[in-house]
Amino acid sequence: MTTIRRTSATACAAALLAGALAVATAPAASAQVWHEAPAHDVRMPYPLGGEHTIRFGAFTTCKLGGDGRFHQALSAGARDLDQPVGSFDFSATLLPFNSATIEWHNTDTGVRGVQTVHSTGPEVGTAGAFTGRGRLAVTVTAARSALPTFAPGSVAPFASATHTERFIVPAGDC
Repeated sequence: MTTIRRTSATACAAALLAGALAVATAPAASAQVWHEAPAHDVRMPYPLGGEHTIRFGAFTTCKLGGDGRFHQALSAGARDLDQPVGSFDFSATLLPFNSATIEWHNTDTGVRGVQTVHSTGPEVGTAGAFTGRGRLAVTVTAARSALPTFAPGSVAPFASATHTERFIVPAGDC
């Protein structure tokens, strides 16, 4: 019986140590540099192994408002450039599980906003968030995980990666 307990204790300790190591070594990069829009490419760990080039981007668009006029809106997100578009690889649309949190601040008017979105596959982002006319400071935080999570912006402590990029976006002409 003592041998079984000792073996069980050793297995539990090894599992806890492996979990702690996975949490401690989980990549969580955060950029402190403000980039000029529209895009910036970074290498980011891929949840299923290796690294992929991810294009973070933010730009203004014009969106039809409820008053029948066009207003400035923000589109922002992240795209995996190493996953081919239009591929017949069905698994590429199922993994990884992505989330992105887009925070913006209109520096001319003081208006702020935040939106978190989820997707699977090579891309995650928002489109057409009304910001009011003005220059924008935008933060894009993308998380990619091999396992699904249901909490906004969260990832599993292993087989996942998170990265943040910041952009200065000029006012749009609408």
